Parts: sequence; structure tokens; C-alpha cells
Amino acid sequence: MSDLTMTRRVGRRVIRYQARLEAGTGDRWIPIVVGSLLSTVLTISGLAKLRGLRTGLDLAGYSQAIWLLAQGNTPEASMFGDNVHVLELHWSFILYPLSIFVRLFEAPKVLLVSQAIALGLGVPAIWGLARRVCQLRIGAASALVVAYAFHPVTQRLGTNDFHPEALALPALIGMALFGARKRWFWYWVCILVVLSSRADLGLAVALWGFVVLGDGERRAGLWTLGVGSVWSLGLLLVVQPLVTEASVTGGQYGSYGDSLGEATLTGLRHPLLLLGDLVAEDNVALMVGLLAPVIFLPLLSLRHFLPAIPLGALYLITDVQDSGDFAERSALLLAFVFIAATYAFNHLGQRGVSRVFVDPRVLVTVVSAAVLLSVSQSPLSPYREPWKWSEIDATDQAVLDAVALMDKDVAIRSSVSGLTALSERYWLYPLDGSRPPTPLFDLVNVRALLIVDRDVVQQTEAERQILIERLAVSGYELRVDDRENGVSLFYRP
Repeated sequence: MSDLTMTRRVGRRVIRYQARLEAGTGDRWIPIVVGSLLSTVLTISGLAKLRGLRTGLDLAGYSQAIWLLAQGNTPEASMFGDNVHVLELHWSFILYPLSIFVRLFEAPKVLLVSQAIALGLGVPAIWGLARRVCQLRIGAASALVVAYAFHPVTQRLGTNDFHPEALALPALIGMALFGARKRWFWYWVCILVVLSSRADLGLAVALWGFVVLGDGERRAGLWTLGVGSVWSLGLLLVVQPLVTEASVTGGQYGSYGDSLGEATLTGLRHPLLLLGDLVAEDNVALMVGLLAPVIFLPLLSLRHFLPAIPLGALYLITDVQDSGDFAERSALLLAFVFIAATYAFNHLGQRGVSRVFVDPRVLVTVVSAAVLLSVSQSPLSPYREPWKWSEIDATDQAVLDAVALMDKDVAIRSSVSGLTALSERYWLYPLDGSRPPTPLFDLVNVRALLIVDRDVVQQTEAERQILIERLAVSGYELRVDDRENGVSLFYRP
């Protein structure tokens, strides 16, 4: 009898607590708290990797570009190739306003913090879509934002360098939110942010126009379809082929071509190659990794997931050609995964007087899947020991000491460990770590060469002496020779 009484008391308290949350307290605090915590964790983690010299080429390249913008120069970052304007990469106009903050803070920190804040803003966007559009109760909305915060791709986007398209993620979800609520001013603001983050995202915006048309908003749907198509196809098929005359490091779409048009035509001419790349093992694993944390709920609302499929497929096939991580290209898919998952909850639940009730067992399953996959796959998993990212070992300190010797007007080629620390300068080039350093390729356009042994193919002592002799013949003196930590700095006065 006492157990039954205790159960009833607990049940009443839970109901009373839920009622308070449903009355407005939850809407005011839950998205703010979860979003702030996510941004804080991603900011701390990103800055920790920066301090520990664990960042890569993308952060160094974009940092150099916005530093050049802040200096009033053309953002032709040498990290991306010879005479390559940063807009030629993905037409990311959103980098221009970010350069304003570089006058006060270091460029890499500005990019990492901006990315973390943008990913955190995805939480209130998902919350608004769940509560105001899909009419979900507090429990279902909370399950969605928790799954988003723990999603391995969310955490990978926030900790693996910088990617302009990550800034578009909250705007993509906001586009769905404000479009459904017919708040057209904010709807078009979100579209503007999406289009300024990366030009080819306009294709997803254009396809979202069909969703708006299906909701009965003919004028808004047609405008969305037109603006997205004209922006993406105009820049990628007309403008980019006219202005892109320089050599872009890595290419735009792998072996499929240097432009969207070339990539599309190559795929149509070679359908078997296209199909083979789409179903490659890595791509299947990536799609499973995107959908599994939300127990494949987007498949129950394909209408809201399909706008991401064509562009997502293009990202998948080009990623096969590029050995880079898929994280920088997954923001689009992640946004639509949660848009579709939110609508899927609406379809699965039972409608009450004012809200849709979703079975708590489903909510527990979603949260459990996201948390468990985060523990096993996320870069922030305790198994990865992220608390050690900011630790600086003897090699890191030797790299920082060598970097401090170089003035900003000295053109330098560096191993990846020193690139971000050297990014605020006019001329910076990456050292190819897949082969031993050689004067024939690595002395072009530079007066200094920073070699970190852990980042390059290992050399024997005889090979190292030959390299030193050849560099001496070319006028380079050995400024730093730290053999114990594997750091060498060559400089030509």
C-alpha cells in the first residue's frame, strides 16, 4: 500500500512538473540552456585543439583568408593555391562579416567560436520547429535537441577545423521553421544566410521550394525555387567557369570536375561510376552514422528530407575522390535529418487537445541511441580523451618557438602542425607530408621551410644530411635544429 502511495506521489509530481514546463517555463529555458552548453563545449574543445596544434589545412586556409580581408587585402589565400580568391572555393560571402572581428581577435579563434555558436543556434531552431510547428510536447522536443547535441556529426562539425557550410545549419532549420509559420521576413533572412555560406546550398533551397508549394504557398514556393536555382546555377555554372583561372588546391569536385556543371555531366556520362561511388562502403557508413542517432526517423518523413538528397549525393561521390573528412560536407544532411525527424515525431504521435503526444519509449530510444553513438563514435567521446587536446608536448613547444622567429612578411612553407599558428601572414604554403621534403618542390616562392618530422615521411640521417646540404647550396641556413623533438627551420636571409 505504501509503495502504491509513493508511486502515486511521484506520478503526481512528474505531472505537475510537466505542466509547469508546458505552461512556458520549458520553452523559455530548455533551448537556451542546451544550446548554450553545446556552444560552450564546442568552443572549449575547438580552442583546445588550436592550443595543442591539432588543427589542419582548412582552418589555416580560412584563417589566412579572413586575416587578409581584415588587413584590407584581396583574400587570395596562398594556402588554397596560386592566386585563388577565397570566393572561388564555395562563394562563401559570409566570411566577409566575420573578418570584422579579426581586428580584435585572432583569426582562427574567430572562426572556431563562430562555428560553435552557429551549431548551438541549431538547438532553438529545432525546438521552435518541434513546439510551434509540429506541436510536440516538451518531452519530444527535449529528446530532439538532446539527440542533436549528442549527435556525432554535430560534435565532429564543431571540433574538426572550420567549414563555412556549418554556419548555414541553423539557418536551414530556421528556413523550415519560419516557412511553416509564414514568417516570411525571417524566412528570407535564413535563406540569405544559407546562400552566403556556400553557393551550392542554393540547390537544396530551391528544392525546399517544392515543399512550400505543397503547403499551399504558391508565391513563396516559386520565389524560393527561383532564387535558389538562379543563385546556385548562376554562380557555379556561369560565373565560376569565367573567373576561376587559377589552380585550386584539391579541386572542387574531385575527378568529376572543377565545377558543378562538369561534375553533373561526368556523373550522367558515367552512371556506373556514379552508382559505384554512391554505394561505396564509406558513404554507406556515413549515411548510417547520420540516421542511426535518430533511429532512422527521417525515413518516415521523406517529403522533408528529399530536398537534401541530390546535393547530398553530390557531396558523397566527390568525397570518395577526396580523402578529406566528410564532416565539412555533412551540415546540409544533418540539418535535414532533424527537420525530417521532427515531422516524423508529429506523424508518429497521437494528437491531443493542443499537443502531439509521442510514446515515451520512442523518446528514450532516440536519446539512448544518440548518447551511445556519441560515446562510441564522436570525437568528444571519453575514449578519445578530448581533455588532453590542449596539452603541449616538447615537439609542440619547439614548433611554437620556431614560429615565433618568423616575421609576418616572410613567405614560409610549413608542416601541418605549424600552419594555423602561421596563418596570419601574407604567404603561407603547406608542406606535402606524403613524401620526403625536397628543394625542387618545397622552396618555390618561399624564404623559410618549417619541417616537423611527425608530419612527413620519415628520413634516414643520411637523407637528412643530403637535404641540409642541398638547402645550403640554395642559400638556406639551418635556423632551428631540434633533432630531439624533430623540428627543423630553414631560412634564407
